[in-house]
Amino acid sequence: MKTLGSFFAAGLIALALTGCFAQVNQNAAQNALAAGRLDEAAADIQTALEHDPDNLQLKQLAAQIFTRRGVQYYQNGTMIAAADDFQRAVAYQPDSAMAWDYLGLIASQQNDWQHAIEYGSKAAGLEGKPDPPYVVLARKELVKIQSGGIRPYLPPGKRPNSGAN
Repeated sequence: MKTLGSFFAAGLIALALTGCFAQVNQNAAQNALAAGRLDEAAADIQTALEHDPDNLQLKQLAAQIFTRRGVQYYQNGTMIAAADDFQRAVAYQPDSAMAWDYLGLIASQQNDWQHAIEYGSKAAGLEGKPDPPYVVLARKELVKIQSGGIRPYLPPGKRPNSGAN
């Protein structure tokens, strides 16, 4: 009985320390984010999430950190790293419109029309706004591809489905 009590007490102490470690890393991540040290903030928040993976506050902070770092990568032209960070952000916070929008912009720049439409429309829907111009362009480009290429110009009255030939 005494062994069971000791085991239970040790478990409670370990659980308390896990929460303590997560809090320490969360505070470090917040401080690094405030100071603009995004790589340090990312490392700290990942450590915190290892200790407390279901903590919604940590996930929200992680999304904020990865979105900010993704924007920095995007502005520096490092698109693969930017896309990776935006993917991390939406994994932690699926309603992050900004991260979805940047993913759509990156997909559009890579002529990945399907993902540009998917990500950009998701961002617009989350913000309650119309689709951004890159989504409209992506839809047009996707139609061209699906129809076998660029269609020849036909004057009005000669166009298919216009009612007159």
